[in-house]
Amino acid sequence: MTITGSYDIAIVGGGVGGLALGCALAEEHHVLIIEARPGIVPSKRGLSLQANGLEALQKLDLLDRVTPIGGKTSHVAWYESDGTLLADLDYSILDNPYNYLLTLVPSELERVLRNEFSRRGGEIQESTSFKEVVLHHDGVKLRAQCNASSLEFSASIIVGADGENSRVRNGLHLPAKIRECPDHFLFMLAGPLDVLQEKARQYFALGKMFGFFPVPQGTYIFYYLPSGRINDLRAKGLNSFKTELANIMPEISDPLGSLTSWDDIVYVAPKRVSVRHWVTDRAALLGDAVHAVDPSWAQGANMTLQDASVLANTIDQCFQSGDFSVFRLKAYENARRKQTMFVQQQSDRTARLTTTENRFNYWLGKRIIRRTGRNKTFMRTALKASAGLSDHFSISEQLRFII
Repeated sequence: MTITGSYDIAIVGGGVGGLALGCALAEEHHVLIIEARPGIVPSKRGLSLQANGLEALQKLDLLDRVTPIGGKTSHVAWYESDGTLLADLDYSILDNPYNYLLTLVPSELERVLRNEFSRRGGEIQESTSFKEVVLHHDGVKLRAQCNASSLEFSASIIVGADGENSRVRNGLHLPAKIRECPDHFLFMLAGPLDVLQEKARQYFALGKMFGFFPVPQGTYIFYYLPSGRINDLRAKGLNSFKTELANIMPEISDPLGSLTSWDDIVYVAPKRVSVRHWVTDRAALLGDAVHAVDPSWAQGANMTLQDASVLANTIDQCFQSGDFSVFRLKAYENARRKQTMFVQQQSDRTARLTTTENRFNYWLGKRIIRRTGRNKTFMRTALKASAGLSDHFSISEQLRFII
């Protein structure tokens, strides 16, 4: 059986980016989100929203609904693994109303966005796999599969918000450069820890980095390790891993009791994606589908929210003019490309200096962090960049961090 439907906008991918874009457009347009998952899957990790992501949520009129589900943090203290303080990074020095981090559980963010998307009139087609898109001069045709049913939808424009392995990107034949990041990650949620309520912590050692951030009723922990080491880590057993975390930060011992098996921990081998063309006639990509990034700057979801805000405005203009050409949609790409390239480059650089097994790079990384913590001008420059509020470092700024 074939089921059909007609919409103004079809978004493939019901994650944070697709939902945010849908929320922005659903009140004025007939919007469909096609989502492969059967519903919201509870997350086993956290997500830190930074100034650019918070600002994008405000522009989308969503921040008031998101704030109650997150934990605010204005300080992140960086330590060596032996407990030596390297820097206390103070986000409150940023000249921006969103001068803090809001750390939350991604599935809770999706729940808020889904509810708002539905309230604004949007539709979600769950348990549905995107199969094919065909572009026509007057619209697009999508084919999808839901269990035994074939689905066909028509729309004025399609948006691929379906992640680093985007089927929409592949279906549009948009070439992409994809490579695995050198560092892999373990993400987990442990019990709450009072000492983190005002100040998150990050620790790093040669070849490793650990982070502890507060979320409501819990602690978000991330652990960087070089690629190829996960099997060795697991072979030592979960208790050995928990002991390693507790040796780094003794206060976390009791909260780690909530981790009872490796199934409570998410292992991620992230990819870096860069795409030459983000848009074509009647089609656009956003988020990880077009610029997946090393997680070291925690910017992936934040940049996706910025994409959604800018793309929503561009799509509105397309409907106003009746022009969905690549030339009209290019305004979105032009507005977003410079910053995303900057964040990708600097995230790669940060990873080389903070999770490296190279002793010189490790020494240099510590030096840069110390200098950043001792000088408010350096700190403001660094945090402005990592919080998504700038799109370049001047040559003099780059040199001052090192010399």
